[in-house]
Amino acid sequence: MTDQWEPVDLSSLDPARRSEWAARVEATRRQVIAALEHRAAQGPLDVVGAWARPILAAAAVLLVLLGGADALLRGPASAARGRLGEARRLGLLSEASLAHGRMPTGAELRGILREPAP
Repeated sequence: MTDQWEPVDLSSLDPARRSEWAARVEATRRQVIAALEHRAAQGPLDVVGAWARPILAAAAVLLVLLGGADALLRGPASAARGRLGEARRLGLLSEASLAHGRMPTGAELRGILREPAP
């Protein structure tokens, strides 16, 4: 046995020597740039609104059920009616968005949440 070290030739693993790697890296880079540009154009409420299809419908149903239970337990208080009104508006927005096959925008969500209680 000898203590001589022999270098290992790893040149066959060099991605610069294979053209398909360069093409794959370039395609990945272009996709990342496009995704980042798309996200930069959106505001935070638009990003949350993109998640909203299933979540908004479930949240509206939950708010209506919990608000209704609260109203039954505490009586018809004005605050409970305000929460029910907000839940109904969110439910209507969700239903309209799903019916038209689009997601609610951040401006629409802001408008619903800022609308005064009836």
